[in-house]
Amino acid sequence: MNYALVLLIVLNLSVLAWNVLLAPAHNRPEIPLTLPNIPELVRVDKVPGEAVYSSQLAPSQSSCFTIGPYASQQAALLVQEKINNYGLAVKMRAIRSMETLNFLVYIPAFASATEAQKVIEDMKRFKVTDAVIINEGAYQNAISLGLFTNLTLAKRQTEYVRYLGYDARFTEQKAAREVFWLDYDEPLGSNTPVPAWSKAIDASTNVQKIPRACQS
Repeated sequence: MNYALVLLIVLNLSVLAWNVLLAPAHNRPEIPLTLPNIPELVRVDKVPGEAVYSSQLAPSQSSCFTIGPYASQQAALLVQEKINNYGLAVKMRAIRSMETLNFLVYIPAFASATEAQKVIEDMKRFKVTDAVIINEGAYQNAISLGLFTNLTLAKRQTEYVRYLGYDARFTEQKAAREVFWLDYDEPLGSNTPVPAWSKAIDASTNVQKIPRACQS
C-alpha cells in the first residue's frame, strides 16, 4: 500500500474530527431552523366577509340575469350555492303561477247522461271509440274526447270531431304551482355557466336565462 496515500487519509480525518468535535463553539455558526417574524398559521373553517360581486358595488360594467323557473326549491338552492361560491351576488325569488296540465277535448254538457250516451253511440259509426261521459264537476254530462299534453294534437282532435258534425271544443286545464327564479350579477362578458350547472343538478329542468336591468 502507498504510505503517502495512507498519511493523506489520516490527515483529512484529523481535520474533520477537529472541525466537528474539538473546534470552539463560537467558530461553528448556528443555522436557525425558522425565519424570524413569520406569523403562526391558524386554521379557520370559513373566511369571514368573502367578496361577492354585485353590480351595485362593481367599479366596471356588469351583466345581470334572472334564470328559471325551477320547479324544485332544492334544485334552485343548489344552483344558488354554486353561483354564490363562484363569487357572485345571487337572490332567489318564489313565484306562484298557473301551470298548464293538459288540454281537454270535449262536447259540452247535455241535459242528462242518457242523452250524452246516445251521442257516444252515434259517434261509434265514425270509429270514435274513446269518448266517455264526465260524471261530476263543472263538466258533468259532457263528453270527454281525450286529454292531450300537446296543443296541436288537441286542436286536431277537435277539428276532426267537428268535421263529423259534433260540437267539439277544447279547453286548457291549469293548476297553481310555485316556481323559483334566481337573480344574479356578473362582470360584463363573463358568461358564467349557470345554465350548465342547472342541467347538471336537475336534468329535467328546462330553465331560461333572461337579461334584466342591473340595480344601480
